[in-house]
Amino acid sequence: MENYSNGTSYLTFLLNQELYAYKVSEVIEVIELQKVTIIPKTPPYIMGVINFRGEILPLIDVRKKCGLNATAEFNADNSVLIVLEINKEDPDNKLTVVSIVNSVSDVVDVKPIDIMPIPDFDTKIKTEYTEGIFKHKDNFITILDTSAIFSLNNIKK
Repeated sequence: MENYSNGTSYLTFLLNQELYAYKVSEVIEVIELQKVTIIPKTPPYIMGVINFRGEILPLIDVRKKCGLNATAEFNADNSVLIVLEINKEDPDNKLTVVSIVNSVSDVVDVKPIDIMPIPDFDTKIKTEYTEGIFKHKDNFITILDTSAIFSLNNIKK
């Protein structure tokens, strides 16, 4: 789906009633909420691990990782898991993680010219974890920088 009509495809989703997006090229699969195994003494944003096709993957609460307050609870009725493969072109830094979101919204194609920098004022999310913002229909959608959020070095912070 990448580079469709000279743009990039993004999977949009809700966190705390706000729209965010991941690049579709990094999404392996969207799956239902499932049993999470809690791992003691992990950072607060690591909810535990899940079994995905026989692989044990960390489940990350992006809200906590990115400094967002948790205003909407995750629940089995509408919350979903997004399995992501980060840095696939770099075998030494490739990482597969799972992100929990309140719900998945849509897949949209965005041209690079339509992506704007995040305005330099008090934002809800740490700007070092974003790639920009775009408008889709009547909504502004923040693109999350998965390499910054989920890097091997950063995942341990």
